[in-house]
Amino acid sequence: MCRKNMAALATAEACDSNAALLASGDLRVLQPIFQTYGQRQTFFGPIVTLKVFEDNVLVREILETRGEGRVLVIDGGGSMRCALVGGNLGQLAQNMGWAGIVVNGCIRDVDEINGCDIGVRALASNPLKSNKKGIGEKHVPAYIAGTFIRDGEWLYADSDGILVSKSELSI
Repeated sequence: MCRKNMAALATAEACDSNAALLASGDLRVLQPIFQTYGQRQTFFGPIVTLKVFEDNVLVREILETRGEGRVLVIDGGGSMRCALVGGNLGQLAQNMGWAGIVVNGCIRDVDEINGCDIGVRALASNPLKSNKKGIGEKHVPAYIAGTFIRDGEWLYADSDGILVSKSELSI
């Protein structure tokens, strides 16, 4: 008998039971391009979007606000040249109550992030830190892993993948 973590919605089950939402585009599956980091293999919550490029000043600004179980989705343009999130920001996210962070880009301080009680998905790790110019946009739609992701939508991540839904899914 397989054990299930009933505390969260399984992405495979969500896909199986929401064919109409998948067909309409109200439920979308991100392409499987992300690596898994952090202690939470499974996480979900309302999305806060951020668009930056090789600059993480706005990442810190958002993570300094109360997370309240939300998920920060960072469109870093897929840059592999530097990290947008490191151990300090991972700890900050945990302390401020964020459920997780999805980075279309790189992270660093992997061992530190893996010690944090949050879920993190990123393309890869890179030891080089980012610029500090404060350039970017908050709460704007982002096109990541084959789909548009909008502020206020819901993200569900587990070992099978990542879903984005226009509204909260029932467990």
